[in-house]
Amino acid sequence: MSGIETFYDGMSEHYHLIFQDWEASMRHQGRVIDSLLRSSAPSGPVLDCACGIGTQSLALAALGFEVDASDLSAAEAARAKREAVARGLQVRVRVDDMRRLESAPVAHYGAVLCMDNALPHLDSDEDIGSALRAMRSRLRPGGLLVLSQRDYGPLISERPPSMPPSFFADPDGRRIVFQVWDWHDDRRYTVHLHISRQIGPNWQDHHFVGNYRAIPVEETAALTASAGFADVRVLPPVDTGFYQPIVTGVRA
Repeated sequence: MSGIETFYDGMSEHYHLIFQDWEASMRHQGRVIDSLLRSSAPSGPVLDCACGIGTQSLALAALGFEVDASDLSAAEAARAKREAVARGLQVRVRVDDMRRLESAPVAHYGAVLCMDNALPHLDSDEDIGSALRAMRSRLRPGGLLVLSQRDYGPLISERPPSMPPSFFADPDGRRIVFQVWDWHDDRRYTVHLHISRQIGPNWQDHHFVGNYRAIPVEETAALTASAGFADVRVLPPVDTGFYQPIVTGVRA
């Protein structure tokens, strides 16, 4: 997993730039997840086990949830902690591997989150199964798993060489964000994330390299059921308002 650590360590101070407006995106994502948790999850703390720089953790803490957050990237976890302190939010942030979650107490959480296409960084069904079992063991009986991922179904057959660029303009200047994908086989690809940012009259370029294994959301749902979750559901964006499909499951 060292390549993923390097990918996100390098991105830690720039990750917010991939959003048109990170603050607005946090608020929106918080509202979506809040509606899922309040309707389906029992009371108890929330564990965000792939927290990144805190997009979901900060949003839920601002809505009154008790939140623990962890990430494999020490740099991103440190940024999430700084962002929480700057906002006066109580978020306990740790460095941890989602496949083990050694720092998270067992049977403690009302909900566990794994958002923003974090699971497809894992290179095999075995690794995904390990992560899902670790998440399940940290949930209280009846606790809710909420994970989101890219809709890889059509992309696996198309194997696109890139994603369309996004162009943003705000008071700080203009930004262009785009991805180039180098496919290695029918599932695995290397992503080259480019962020070009206008600083005064000049442009500053950042390039980050990471790896994914494309997995259809239906396969993720099947692995979730195999890991011992009940009532596994796939919720499309049209139903939730979230930008990716969401998979939910309950610890029976």
